[in-house]
Order: sequence, then C-alpha cells, then structure tokens
Amino acid sequence: MEENEVRDGETAETEENELNNIAASETEEPKADLNGDGLVDKEEAEIDAALKNLESRTIEPPKKRKFGWLGYVFLCGVIAIGIWLIFKIVGDIHGDAKSLGDALAGGDWVFAVISFGVLLVIIFAEWMKYSVIMKTTTGKFNLRSSLKVGLLGKFYDNVTPFAVGGQPMQIYYLHKKGFSGGVSSAVILIRYFAQMFCYTIVSLLFMACNTGVLARIDPTWQTIITVGAWIGLVVNMFLPLMIVTFAIVPKFARALASFVVNIGAKLKIVKDKQATMGKAEKVVSDFRAGFKIMSKRPLNLIALVLLCLVEVVLTFSLPYFVMRAYSALPADGGFTLYITVVALNVYCTQAVAVIPTPGNSGAIEGVLASAYVAIAVTSLSWALFTWRFAIYYIYIAIGMCLIIYELIRKIYRARKSRKAVFKELQTDKPTEEETVTTEAESIDENRE
Repeated sequence: MEENEVRDGETAETEENELNNIAASETEEPKADLNGDGLVDKEEAEIDAALKNLESRTIEPPKKRKFGWLGYVFLCGVIAIGIWLIFKIVGDIHGDAKSLGDALAGGDWVFAVISFGVLLVIIFAEWMKYSVIMKTTTGKFNLRSSLKVGLLGKFYDNVTPFAVGGQPMQIYYLHKKGFSGGVSSAVILIRYFAQMFCYTIVSLLFMACNTGVLARIDPTWQTIITVGAWIGLVVNMFLPLMIVTFAIVPKFARALASFVVNIGAKLKIVKDKQATMGKAEKVVSDFRAGFKIMSKRPLNLIALVLLCLVEVVLTFSLPYFVMRAYSALPADGGFTLYITVVALNVYCTQAVAVIPTPGNSGAIEGVLASAYVAIAVTSLSWALFTWRFAIYYIYIAIGMCLIIYELIRKIYRARKSRKAVFKELQTDKPTEEETVTTEAESIDENRE
C-alpha cells in the first residue's frame, strides 16, 4: 500500500512537471518571433532558417600566442615609421614643419568643428550598421552590443596585418555575450559584405572619373601610386565579384574557381584543392544566407547600404576637412579641390592595400604625404598627423580602453560571484545547536 502511494505521488509529480513545461512553452516567445507579436510569419521563418545555415560556423576564442607581445612591438614600430615619414617627406619639400601651436594659430576653427563633426558621423554610421543588422536578425537594436562590437572590430582590424583579426574576434565577442552562433556570424558577415561592396564601388567611381588627378605629383610617385592603386582595387574587388558571379552564373563561377585553384595547386600555392573549393563555396553560401536575411527587410537593407556609403565617402573626405582646418589648402579651391583631395586619398589607400602591415602603417602615411605635397600650401605635416589619428590611432586607443574595461569587469564579477557563493554556503551551514538536535532525533528514530 505504501508503495502504491509512493508511485501515485511520483506520477502526480511527473504530471505536474509536464503541465508546467507545457505552460512554460506556451508562454515563451517563439525563437523566430522578431517583431514580438507572438507569431512567426513567413518572413521571420525564412530569416530563422537562413540563420540556422550559419550555425555550422565554428566559433572559437582567439588563440593566445606565446610571443604575441611582439606583434604590438611591431605595431608601435610601424606607427613610428609612419609618423616620421609624414614629417620627413613634407619637410624635405616644404621645409621645416611649423610647431603645433603655430599650425593651430593659423588654422580655421570652423573647419576644425566640421572635421570633428565628420568624425562623429563616421563613428555613428559604423555603430548604426551593426544596430540595423541586429534589428533584422534579433528583432532588437541592441545599441550597447552594436557599439562595442563595432569599436572592437576597428581595433583588431587596425592591429593585425591585412585587417583579418576583426571579424573572428567580433563573432566570438557576440557569441560570448549570449547571441547564437548564427546571429553572431550573420551580423559580422552581413556588415563585411555590405561594406566591401560599397567601398569598392565608391573607390572605382572616384578612380575612374579622376584618372588625371595624379598628373601634378612627382612622376615616380605617380607611377607607383597608379599601378599600386589599380592592383589594390582588383584585389579588393575579387571577393564581391566572386560572390556576384556565383549568384548569377554558378556553373561558370565554379568552373572558373576550379581553374584558378588548379593553377594554384600546380604552383604549390594551394595544398588541398578540395578544401580550398569548399571554403570558397562556403563563403558564397554564407553570403547568400546573409543577403536572404537582409532582403526580407528591404528598408533595413537600404538603410544599411546608405550607412555604408556615408561612412566610406566621409572617411575618404576627412583629409579635406582636416587640411582646411589647418589652412593647408588654398582657400579658393572650391568643389574641384575637394574632389581632388578625395580622389588622391582613394588612389593612395588602394595603392597600399596589399601592404601587410597593421592598418597599412608606414606606407599610407608616406604615400599620401607624397601625393598631397603637390596641392598643400602649409601645415601639411600636422594635418596628416591629425587625420591619421582620427581614422586609425583613435580606434586603437578606444579598443585598448574597452579591453581593459572588460577585463576589470570580468575580475569584479568573478569576485562578486565567489563572495555570493561563500555567503550562501555560510548561510546553509547548520549551527551547532541544530546539529545536536538532528543527531538526537536520529538516535530516537533508531531506537523506535
């Protein structure tokens, strides 16, 4: 009889747990419900399916290198070389550079304010890119996570050769913050593909429409920059073109990719042909999944493209405003001078695209200084240094602060968690009087 009562009790408890689970599942929001209405429509289901296609990506923490500190030493070295080249090249042509005080005294505070505003808009546009993609993939803007992942991406891109460190770290960071592997991968990949398309289109337009902009600079530098710029543009356009080709004519794209891989294998550049082809098709598959996600929210896609275009154009335009702030350009240049400055920046940026230094440091400074000396009139050294600080050094400083902040917060939370556990153990520990009472009751039960 007692056994039956026990079984009945266990059955009742099991049924109660099942009812609780059913109730919880009924009240829990569907995973694919992005607008919070409690229902999953067709578009939300397709977005969720596309996100699941990205779940297969392996998300691993960044590997700690035994001599990783050497990379930061190298970074400091190339930054120092870049700064030295700015003042060296400009000084050899324009004479000794003015002191910073004299350069600021002769500057234009209106354009200084404009330059600062342009920098803020660049950072804001970068922030909003991630926010828009977050809204599309999760239903929420997640402003704080979007800002942090954007700044961390800039930091790791700027401290690694060829800017390859940002994306893996960003995906790992989002995943660590509780986002699924699909969402973490989608956010970063969609932003990367959209940025690359806009970046190459803007670069191509400025370079194709301003082929004579290099005519006024030194012939040697003119040849170097022209050849390097078109090579750099082709390299940067390779991935977008490959993706578009796979999307439009997949059979031809696979045949072309196979042909290139076979040549690479014969030249001993490619070791595993099948693995290389698999990676190429995986990139295309990831892009299709990302594009499918954004295409289900056309307004978000348009907003993302506009933000990318604004960020790219303003980044290329920033030298003009900074140089005007230092009065380094003729005051009567007009819009033509603006186009000239931007086009030169585009040419020089593409010319050093294949330089394997963090942020192209040690190359972009020297190349841009050599190009701008032909149009600048004064204070060019300080203008270029300020420009470089605004688009490069500032992100390294912000990234370092974020990393230190995250480390301190992690240590603080770990200590707080240990204290809470210790306090709980102390609370749950029976007092001496309770222990004696329990032992006495146990003895009485044994006697009975």
